[in-house]
Amino acid sequence: MYFLIIYKYMGRKLLIFFTGLLFLLPVYLSAQTAAELEAMLQTQAVTNAQAAKFVLASAEAEANISAENAFQQALSNGWLKKDAKSDSEITLSRLSFLMMKAFNIKGGMMYSIAPGPRYAYKSMVSRNYIQGASDPGMNVDGERLLLILGKVISAEGGE
Repeated sequence: MYFLIIYKYMGRKLLIFFTGLLFLLPVYLSAQTAAELEAMLQTQAVTNAQAAKFVLASAEAEANISAENAFQQALSNGWLKKDAKSDSEITLSRLSFLMMKAFNIKGGMMYSIAPGPRYAYKSMVSRNYIQGASDPGMNVDGERLLLILGKVISAEGGE
């Protein structure tokens, strides 16, 4: 019944998207509130602090970590650039590096030799976590962050 109402008002593509999103974010949905997920879906450019909060909350048992605390933790672990600002936009390569470090994902040969955002991005693309038209320097919107994070959680696990 509810799916018919959603289908009627939102269309087939949005119904498929939201249904897929529910399957891609199995554990993560329970750790985040609906308001946080809705706000993230509407975000045009994700900041370093927002990305750190969502990634660290998914990778660790600390689901209620604040954005600023998550940013400081990622910064102190060396997962973000030393001069990164919490309110600056995160790029796809930096997000890839953050996720690979937070989830302890093993990269390819070049990532093993020289771990960094460049080879982290290439590893994420080769594992099909990042799909479609993308560039390592492009800014990440909220929808893309959640899709990538859902794929990583499904494949690598998380809290």
